[in-house]
Amino acid sequence: MQLQDRRPPIWVSWWMAFSIIIVSWDAGYCFMRPRSFGQGDLAWIWAPYNWVPYSTVDYLYGQQALDSGDGFTNAQALMNVIEIFLAVEYLYLRHTSPSTLSSSKKSNPSHRYHAHAPLVGFAGALMTLSKTSLYFLQEYFCNWCMVGHNDRFTFWAVWVATNTRYCLEHRRIMLTCHSYFNSTWIVIPFIVCVVLGRFIAQALMRDTANQIAYLEWSTAQQSSSSTATPHTALNTISEESEVAEIESDAQISLATSPAALPLTFHPQGLSVLIVGSNRLAATRASTFLEAGAKVLVTSRLPLSELAAEMRLLEEAGRVSYTQINGETSRAWSTLLTDRAISLVCVTDTLIGSGSGSGYRRPASSAKIISETCQSLRIPVNISDQPLLSTYTFPSVHRFIGQSGEPSNLQVAVTTNGQGCRLSGRIKREIVSRLPANVGAAVDNVGKLRSKAKAARKLSEEDNEGPLNSPVPQISTPSLSRVGSSEKLNGHFEFGLSEEEQQLRRMRWVHQMSEYYSFEHLARLKESDLDQALKLWSNSSSNLSSHSDGIHLPHHESGIKRKGRILLIGSGPGHPGLLTVAAHHALKTATLILSDKLVPSEILALIPSTTKLHIAKKFPGNAEGAQNEMMELALAGAQSGEVVVRLKQGDPFVYGRGGEEVLYFREHGFESMVIPGISSALAAPLMMGIPVTQRGVAESLVMCTGVGRQGKSVKLPGYIKSRTLVMLMGVARINQIIDTFISQNSEGRDGESYPEYLPIGIIERASSPDQRIILSTLGKIEESLKKLDERPPGMMIVGWAALCLEGKGRVDVLDTINSSNKDEQAIVVEWLKDEDYKIREGLAEGWKEILEGVQ
Repeated sequence: MQLQDRRPPIWVSWWMAFSIIIVSWDAGYCFMRPRSFGQGDLAWIWAPYNWVPYSTVDYLYGQQALDSGDGFTNAQALMNVIEIFLAVEYLYLRHTSPSTLSSSKKSNPSHRYHAHAPLVGFAGALMTLSKTSLYFLQEYFCNWCMVGHNDRFTFWAVWVATNTRYCLEHRRIMLTCHSYFNSTWIVIPFIVCVVLGRFIAQALMRDTANQIAYLEWSTAQQSSSSTATPHTALNTISEESEVAEIESDAQISLATSPAALPLTFHPQGLSVLIVGSNRLAATRASTFLEAGAKVLVTSRLPLSELAAEMRLLEEAGRVSYTQINGETSRAWSTLLTDRAISLVCVTDTLIGSGSGSGYRRPASSAKIISETCQSLRIPVNISDQPLLSTYTFPSVHRFIGQSGEPSNLQVAVTTNGQGCRLSGRIKREIVSRLPANVGAAVDNVGKLRSKAKAARKLSEEDNEGPLNSPVPQISTPSLSRVGSSEKLNGHFEFGLSEEEQQLRRMRWVHQMSEYYSFEHLARLKESDLDQALKLWSNSSSNLSSHSDGIHLPHHESGIKRKGRILLIGSGPGHPGLLTVAAHHALKTATLILSDKLVPSEILALIPSTTKLHIAKKFPGNAEGAQNEMMELALAGAQSGEVVVRLKQGDPFVYGRGGEEVLYFREHGFESMVIPGISSALAAPLMMGIPVTQRGVAESLVMCTGVGRQGKSVKLPGYIKSRTLVMLMGVARINQIIDTFISQNSEGRDGESYPEYLPIGIIERASSPDQRIILSTLGKIEESLKKLDERPPGMMIVGWAALCLEGKGRVDVLDTINSSNKDEQAIVVEWLKDEDYKIREGLAEGWKEILEGVQ
């Protein structure tokens, strides 16, 4: 297909030239009065007017208006002059280009006219049309004061038609003269307005004016910058200079290219243009086809010379191919707009990209394509030229999901065009470190989200606030304080609307995504998905459904054994910090009931044949989830199972272990409690913070940020020599900080805390992505808003937070540092005038030790 270069039709130019002559002649008649009248010395120039004579037909153009000083005639003539200027300017812009005025005297073959020519022509034609209409309207509104004295024939044949005496003497052709006038000064200007108006509308949609203006400016700049080169260099561009331009672009991109904005794009049903005929073009076409796009391929080569892979795609009807001959900016603009292209990919700019013919697109051509696409706001990728590209192709891996089908999980790595091979290697490293069934885990989470939003359109954005932000608790009675499950056999109402239940389910999906292991999420079946989203119910049928679902290998022997219940602390999170006794219990248990916060790395130690149930502790359901786990543990022990209640940290440090011990004892089972390393002590240690230190912290107090049913607790007051460790308080940090620093807070037992006091928020302690955010009480809230969250987290408040940094500050309690001014100076030196500081990741020593014991 030969692409056409669209321009305004040539007949418009002929009409503009004709109007210049006639309108100039008419304007001259007005300006030269009375010399242009029948007795004047210049009457011969306007002989057709004087044959009538026209000055007696229309007083406005005759002696009467001249004698009375009527200004309308000159005003009409001035409009003629403006109309002439517009017509001349149109002809200049339409048939010339500023690029022809460059110092090289070489016109740009890509541009045959100035981009603003249609706009100027439209203005001129509209003025002709409006001026003629105004001429008639001024007579109509003055009650035909200048032409009303004429008979009907003279009025229509001379004034309306404004023609020669030939029309007067030959009444037979009067209609022809009138039609001629109408077609010349009314019909034709109207048609010109329509033609140029449509052209302008299309140009505005494509932003063609800006495109061509920019390209002409760019061409002029290049021409002016090369005036010192020999004449031969202006006419031809050598292959070596093209290669140098590409290399120069690459060097500049290394220094100035900004960071990319990674996005996922869904081109399903959109038209994509691939420019090239090589194997890379076929690869790109397959990528777009997999995403559901409509692929159009174009190049300079005939179909028979394309790469074999591309020919196969075309023969199968999966892509359409168009051979392009003209490669001007206008040709590319026409192709892109006519085919409604949404994305462009150029592949024939690579070294060795030729197929058979050895054709490689020159840098100048690639630049034209890039600038044309950008002016039309179409994303473009030009291989090996990142400066000319608005997007790049990452190295992508799509994981396999359930039943061997592709999953919804794709991992993409980009080097922003600086190392395609290296990005592929990095991608392989990432994929190799993820479990093979992680794609199935993503698909199951997607099903959970769909089920959670089924009744009402909810999105993850409906749930404002951080993942671990507090929500009102469901008023569920606690089994541990009632004394017997028999007292709870009756149903009770949750008091939640359907919308509130859906929001809680979505929060639960979020927390499952954060805390469940990939393996556990991947193994979920359809029935598990439905069960996971049910709000906790205390009915006996719910309990029996859980207990009936517990099946273990030793049931088949028919021997009923005495069940046991073990309460185990899993430590701060890393398997390397799990006690030997706890590890043994996990390997030998027949039923494991795990809290939500137990990390996936710990759960990965559990044999795949062991039944695992994770607490359904969605926001607001803390009491319900606790009841459920105790009921399941009791049912399992009564069935002869070795039940492990797996808890985060230590069972007796805010783990509600005491409640479970009493509950199980009431029902005939004495629990065995295996201690775990509490994060209250381990988390600060992992971050290099001692909870006690001579000269800094002489005592330690541990507290929680939330009490029963989500209620507030009485917080300890400030003592300079004491470290405060708070668990489960990050979600309520705004309330807690206010309680700390308010002078007369009723929620604090003791003195207020100074706003400059150091505080550390420790997240995911002992995990590879552990992090601590260090700041002051007065600035920590705003600091957290600037960062992403990594639950679970805890707080350490006091001077111990800074005492081991750098050379250390173990003199905080000395008399020399007793004033507020001295204390503030210590904090300023520590933070170095910043609002906060961050440390993240395991130290190298810890990384080696912990990786060695997994």
